[in-house]
Amino acid sequence: MMRLSSGVLCPGTAIATICIGLYVHAQQAPQQPATQPPRPAMQMPPPTPNDTLKSVEVEPDRHVQFRIWAPNATEVKLHAEGPEATPGITPQETNKYMAGVPLTKGDQGVWEATIGPIEPGVYRYTFTVDGVSTTDPRNPLTSESLTHASSMYEVPGADFTEYKAGIPHGAISAVYYDSSATGGERRMHVYTPPGYENGTARLPVLYMLHGGGDCDDSWPTVGRAGAILDNLIAGGKAVPMLIVMPAGHVSTEFRLTPGARMGHDAFNDDLVKVVLPYIDAHYRTVADRDHRAIAGLSMGGLQTLNIALDDSADFAYVGVFSSGWFPNSIKEEQDTDVAQYRASGKPFHLFWVDAGKYDIALENSHATVAILKKAGINVEEHDSGGFHAWPNWRDYLHQFAALVFKSPEAH
Repeated sequence: MMRLSSGVLCPGTAIATICIGLYVHAQQAPQQPATQPPRPAMQMPPPTPNDTLKSVEVEPDRHVQFRIWAPNATEVKLHAEGPEATPGITPQETNKYMAGVPLTKGDQGVWEATIGPIEPGVYRYTFTVDGVSTTDPRNPLTSESLTHASSMYEVPGADFTEYKAGIPHGAISAVYYDSSATGGERRMHVYTPPGYENGTARLPVLYMLHGGGDCDDSWPTVGRAGAILDNLIAGGKAVPMLIVMPAGHVSTEFRLTPGARMGHDAFNDDLVKVVLPYIDAHYRTVADRDHRAIAGLSMGGLQTLNIALDDSADFAYVGVFSSGWFPNSIKEEQDTDVAQYRASGKPFHLFWVDAGKYDIALENSHATVAILKKAGINVEEHDSGGFHAWPNWRDYLHQFAALVFKSPEAH
């Protein structure tokens, strides 16, 4: 009796020979593959006007055309920044733009609208399609806010805000860190000037705060902070510096609550007790007040006011853009922040304030400046044209950054 490797038992020699032959034949016979169903051919979607749609087009006369393909929609509106920068426009006309510009539907389901002329600069916009807000699906340029994103467009010609060829450029990084002040992980953006990566010099720091409803992505994108500093530094108008742009909100809810003291929450401790030492530990900074500035717009301006007065030992340069204490909180601010500054505050090298002619915060700004001057602070106050909007705030950063970290006599 023989046992084959397959486990088959074959009795006797002759029978064994037959068994072995059958076994070898079975091993050499090709295996028949299982029958596979034919794979269906890939079906490409039919072409649509959206495939080649140019959704934003800036014309030579600075009118801007907007388009979106929405063949089944019944109503589309455009919500666009930009008209508020037009010289001579009234607040009433600006309110009409804020309510939304109706788009007209074409034969192929492409909706269109034209606005302008628009002053050179960078602006945000969204569409509302049958009541649903959306970014432009054909435009990859976006800017984040606290709870949503907007698309962006640019009208060329705003010299100091443009990323230009032929000059060195800095870098902007998204930095995540753990905050003991707010609990949990937070994000900020940090601008480092051209050549920082290969350099050894220690640099001053500007802490730049955004407004209510925005986030730490706002100054780097629609605010053009990087381009503004690149151009100033290249022109010898500003010293190389870091710009730290933290997230000013500590939750995803933002409401102007009557009676609330905006600018007094956990963000203040996050900036002073967490962000400031983090930056000094991870970047090459000059870690003293003479090399630190703080500035902010709107809500960020209120945060700047309170932090600067409470922590004047940390910041020598202050910029307040389109902001001031609300009338219902001025008395409390005088009794707390202003009183604390009077008791132990250090003089500032520069306290710079500006607001636009049609700015909703203009009266608050004037009232706040009067209180600061009464407290002995040498405020450099400016009045500009325009609204509570990014064209002004970019210009304010451009002016303020050219003044900081220079001798007080230069102001």
